[in-house]
Amino acid sequence: MLKKSFIILLICNSLNAEIVTDGTLGQQINLPGPDFQITSNLGQQDGNNLFHSFQDFNLNSLESATFSGPNNIQNVISRVTGGNPSNINGLIRSTISNADMYFLNPYGIMFGESARLDVQGGFHASTADYLRLGENGRFDARNPSNSILTVAPVEAFGFLAEPAPITIENSKLYVPNQQTLSLIGGPLTMNGDLAANNELDTFHPDFPLKLFAEFGRINLVSLNSAGEVIPNKNGLIINASGGKITTNNTWIGVSGNGAGNMFIRGGDFELFNTELEGDSLDENGGIIDIRVNNLTLHGSEIAIDALGIGHSGKILLKVADTFSAIGISATGSPSFIFSGTEGLLNNAGDAGQIDIEARQIELKNGARIGSSTIGTGKGGYINIKAFDNLIISGKPDENFQYINQIGLPTEVNDINIGISGLFGNSKSIANNAGQAGEISIQTKNLYLTDNSVITSSAVNSGGGNIKITATNLIYLQNARITTAVKSGAGNGGNITMGTPLFVVLDQGKFVSRADAGHGGNIYIQSDQFIASSNSIINASSRLGIDGKVQIDSPNMDMESLLVVLPYGLVDASNLMTTPCNQRLGVNLNSFRVNSSEGSHNSPDDLLPSGIF
Repeated sequence: MLKKSFIILLICNSLNAEIVTDGTLGQQINLPGPDFQITSNLGQQDGNNLFHSFQDFNLNSLESATFSGPNNIQNVISRVTGGNPSNINGLIRSTISNADMYFLNPYGIMFGESARLDVQGGFHASTADYLRLGENGRFDARNPSNSILTVAPVEAFGFLAEPAPITIENSKLYVPNQQTLSLIGGPLTMNGDLAANNELDTFHPDFPLKLFAEFGRINLVSLNSAGEVIPNKNGLIINASGGKITTNNTWIGVSGNGAGNMFIRGGDFELFNTELEGDSLDENGGIIDIRVNNLTLHGSEIAIDALGIGHSGKILLKVADTFSAIGISATGSPSFIFSGTEGLLNNAGDAGQIDIEARQIELKNGARIGSSTIGTGKGGYINIKAFDNLIISGKPDENFQYINQIGLPTEVNDINIGISGLFGNSKSIANNAGQAGEISIQTKNLYLTDNSVITSSAVNSGGGNIKITATNLIYLQNARITTAVKSGAGNGGNITMGTPLFVVLDQGKFVSRADAGHGGNIYIQSDQFIASSNSIINASSRLGIDGKVQIDSPNMDMESLLVVLPYGLVDASNLMTTPCNQRLGVNLNSFRVNSSEGSHNSPDDLLPSGIF
């Protein structure tokens, strides 16, 4: 009912678009449109803060709201107190140089298809009940009389109860270079309609909904309880439980000359045909930092690239329960998480690190986690922690399409497109090609099935190392763990597996190969090592020195457990009792039932004694 009521209110507001001040900070005025002029004298200025208070705030398509004021203003802080959600389907503009804008409506916010931003600083939209200003100040939207206006900057977004939603439909919300875009509230829904996409839009035209902070910062937060959200330079401090975030046909980016930072916090985060991008050029990249309860990718990607001399950023995913990459995109492409370097110059940057932590991690339907370099930069380090299970299944669902995308990490052989796995690759054929990235896995159980793969390979440089630490089981069924160097003098990477109770290979492969360099070493330590006859363990070099294979596992003498039967055959016919229907009419046995009435049971008798 709450969702239905919210939609009805939005429809009503869209039919009667208006911006009305509420009189708490100045005059109560119904502003004339369609180009609403919001001047500083309509609000209250305290130091570098300019406060505005509205009864209602709505914009239809082709309408605009322009905020103006003196150039010493650093923060334009607005609230909506009337109890109705805001439907913003027009342009929000600020002419105040470098000023950040805060828009607060605790009753809900919706950005429509025609919503746009033309601001000079950052833009922060929230359904918070209040903003905390420094230690003692407060700008309250739900209870305006509780406000204490100060010159202090905004330090926290405060929620007194479960927050109202923020909804975005086909919008394109951009802030200037090196500025911040924030959406902080209850359920956060970003829905792009492919049928409504603008063909004239050449900026990521495949996505009708876009959020962009070039070389800046994006904060996305969904809560479902009371508490506070405190932004700082290192991220976000949350002291409330997370709500749901859903994205559909959406592109979210902080790319630029150097990539910015992206911080996402919530409960369940589902991405459908969505891309999170943080590419850097000639300066170092930032971080894509996601901390949620559950994370699911359906044909979506999280990617950071170093395109020039700058080093790529870092991807950090901390998931309390389950991280799943399972679906395919609208064009049939699999989900993937990718860190790459594509600079071809000799000072070219390195690929960034990928850290993923969850209780359980699932990669299916061609889903990949990979780091790749096609230049002189090094491949990134991939670090996976799955406290219970890491499950990688290479078998695609029915009707799955093998469609490769530019930048999608593949093995040295493009035959493996569509195979799920972890990949660290160096693709350059140059003599100064960057080293392939390393892969580290910590888990309780590792399951690789149906052609899935964990590999670190190179065309003409050294292969990266693979280290797996499992406490219970490493199981490969028609799957492989490999390091490989296709050509050149680079050495193959090492494969190390330690301390599981069981290592089981069912058509499994552990392979470390090199061309002219040394083959990598393979070291396996396990309480039990079980391998089918068609499994392969190989550490070799075509022209160089072969690597070593060492398996530390207790030897079991299977012959001592076998029982040897005697060679002589026994005629068992004399030992068998003649069936009743084949006996003669003499010496017949009989079956008699004696009543237990009046008799005592023996201790071994299962029948109860009689009533006597």
